[in-house]
Amino acid sequence: MASTINILISRELAARYKDMQHCMIVNYQGINALEANDFRRDLESKAIRFEIVKNSLAKRAFEEAGNGGIAGLFSGPTAIVAGGEDPVVLAKALVGWSKKVPALSVKGGLVEGRAISTPEVERLSKLPSKTVLYAQIVTLIQSPMSRFAMAVAAPLQKLRGTLDAIREKKEKENAG
Repeated sequence: MASTINILISRELAARYKDMQHCMIVNYQGINALEANDFRRDLESKAIRFEIVKNSLAKRAFEEAGNGGIAGLFSGPTAIVAGGEDPVVLAKALVGWSKKVPALSVKGGLVEGRAISTPEVERLSKLPSKTVLYAQIVTLIQSPMSRFAMAVAAPLQKLRGTLDAIREKKEKENAG
């Protein structure tokens, strides 16, 4: 039977994880203290949290929060990495660090409420971030509009040039 403290902790974690849209589960066994501090500092600069939680409590919390699809990832030394607005930034940070520190490995994660595997995290890390995608979309939308505006403006400019030439000719005829 679970102790009262564990039940309270798992409820607190479930409340925290209930509205979580994305997180990654990592194995941190073998990371030395210096690497761990650098890793945490880098994640904090991106508004990402690194939490080490007892596996049984994490499983229970994710199941209570309705995200039980990742409960199977909690075995061995496991940490939850969550936060930030963009799951791509989270995936890029973790994949980058796992290349820099081979002892750190991504087990899988949760993106928009859906469990994803390690290969999916790696594919996600290769995508552009939301900010870059928004910029690309805006550029794609603006491009046809600006071409349309130039296409509409070109005949008007030609007409203006013609009218200016006629006006100048009339002025010369009247003056001369």
